[in-house]
Amino acid sequence: YKLCEEQLTKQVHYDFGLRNILSVLRTLGAVKRETAGTMEEQDIVMRVLRDMNLSKLVDEDEPLFMSLINDLFPGTKLDKSGYPELENAIAKQVDDAGLINHPAWKLKVIQLFETQRVRHGMMTLGPTGSGKTCCIHILMKSMTDCGEPHREMRMNPKAITAPQMFGRLDVATNDWTDGI
Repeated sequence: YKLCEEQLTKQVHYDFGLRNILSVLRTLGAVKRETAGTMEEQDIVMRVLRDMNLSKLVDEDEPLFMSLINDLFPGTKLDKSGYPELENAIAKQVDDAGLINHPAWKLKVIQLFETQRVRHGMMTLGPTGSGKTCCIHILMKSMTDCGEPHREMRMNPKAITAPQMFGRLDVATNDWTDGI
């Protein structure tokens, strides 16, 4: 992550700090338990680092990031981690919506799926008309088709206080009150 901080462009949404490292470590543990001896450890680490970071990079930083990953794991080539059921559901939803099934856009939907699996909150950024809302809606409908119903809850963060949104700890009684 130090190399990423030094060599990638400076973006306000890049996070290569402890929070991101902790998230990567948690995901590494989960993937290692899931694969239980079917993958080499360095392949798991390379895949998780790639999958968890690639979706938040701007286009100009992607080749440099992939070069850094390949330098860290020389000789390791990863196949595309696939989600065949989800990809089929995405293709169906794209057709139903009358959209064009463009591979680069479909990749962004998959990256959004991978991101929401490891984060509890996220934002989609991009220029007007770039497909952010369609991406979110197609993913939600596709996940519902795959048996994981999802719904969107938009909140205005200025309408309520942070403790009301996220929860609060009463320091006197050490009781936690959940937020919305």
